[in-house]
Amino acid sequence: MQKDTLHIWNGLRENLHRFILKRVKSQAEAEDILQEVFIKIHLNLPHLKNHSSVQAWAYQITRNQIVDFYKQTRQSVELQDTTLERLSETESRDMYCCFESFIHELPQKYRKVIELINLEGRKQQEVAKLLGVSLANTKSRVHRAKEMLKEKFVACCQFTIDAQGKLKGEQNCQRCGFES
Repeated sequence: MQKDTLHIWNGLRENLHRFILKRVKSQAEAEDILQEVFIKIHLNLPHLKNHSSVQAWAYQITRNQIVDFYKQTRQSVELQDTTLERLSETESRDMYCCFESFIHELPQKYRKVIELINLEGRKQQEVAKLLGVSLANTKSRVHRAKEMLKEKFVACCQFTIDAQGKLKGEQNCQRCGFES
């Protein structure tokens, strides 16, 4: 088990650290969060059923740890429409219960760009190169994926979209009964 944790550490540490640094104010806070993330990864690795999803699982733990950090420091996190850009990065699965499943329901080409850009924190130009498509194509996919996610939030979780195209309202999820 230690070898598996070490393998994950070596493969993801740098990207997770960069991901955390974009969301917290200081290097020290980022280091603390990263340490907590890998403690949770190490402790919960035996319970991971699908090892092919270890990267997504590690990012989910990281997002949840960032949310916990903000809750502990009593800093509020708002729903905004950079929301669909930052929703997965700043909110916990508990608060937006369907977000992860909505991501997985997207068609592959849209899911992949959202995972790479919004969950892993990569730049659009880098994603375009990784996927072998133009930057314009990547931007188009990101835009379309966000529109699909908005539609899912409206249909399932009872959000509305305001005149600027931003999600508004309180969550009232029909899938799981979650209400904010």
